[in-house]
Formats: sequence, structure tokens, C-alpha cells
Amino acid sequence: MKDDTEAQMRKDLRAEIVALEVRYGTLKDYLAKGLIDDYDIVGVLRAYKDGLSTISAHILTLYQLKGQRAKITWETLFTNLDTALENIRNSAHPKPRVAIETALNMSKPKIEEVMAFLATLKKSL
Repeated sequence: MKDDTEAQMRKDLRAEIVALEVRYGTLKDYLAKGLIDDYDIVGVLRAYKDGLSTISAHILTLYQLKGQRAKITWETLFTNLDTALENIRNSAHPKPRVAIETALNMSKPKIEEVMAFLATLKKSL
């Protein structure tokens, strides 16, 4: 039973990472080219944050199943994404690009580092 649960969690985690990579690509394209509607990018940003949260829960659970402790190191990214979403939501004239760039530039580790870690994790699943 434990092996079935772990196998399903690995499968779910892999799928979540793939979906997050797509959202990350959309965010990068928006910041580089701005071809996506501001309203749509806010939804992508929210979905990215939610997906990263789900992935974090999967990682913590998988480690717990193995009897190991894990620490999620991208808490500042969560906080900064929340702040960006709040700033966009509360602004009379929202500027998603500025809020997103600020959130990503202030995060430690950087979003690129988080995505590189998740890509490596995906390969190991």
C-alpha cells in the first residue's frame, strides 16, 4: 500500500512540475515580450503560486514517507508572489509587469533556481 501511494505521489508530482514549467514559460514570455494580456498573466501568476504550493506539499509528503525531514527553501518566493498579487489586486491602475518583476527579483532563491531544482527532481522521479 505504501509503495502504491508513493508511486502515485511521484506521478502526481511529475505532472505538477510539468504544469509549473508551462506556467513559468508563460511568465518568462510575458516579461520578455509582453504579448499576453495583463488580466491573463495575473491568472497565470496565481496558478503558478498555487502549483508551487502543491509541489511543496508533495515533496514534504514524499520525504515524510521515507522517514526523512525536508525543508522548502523558496518561502520568500511565495511571500513575494503573494505581495505582487495583492499589489495588482489593490491598485487602481495595476501594472502586473512591474509587480511580477519586483517579486521575482527580490526572491531568494531566484525563480530560475527553483525551476532548475524542480527539473532535476522531475528527472529523478
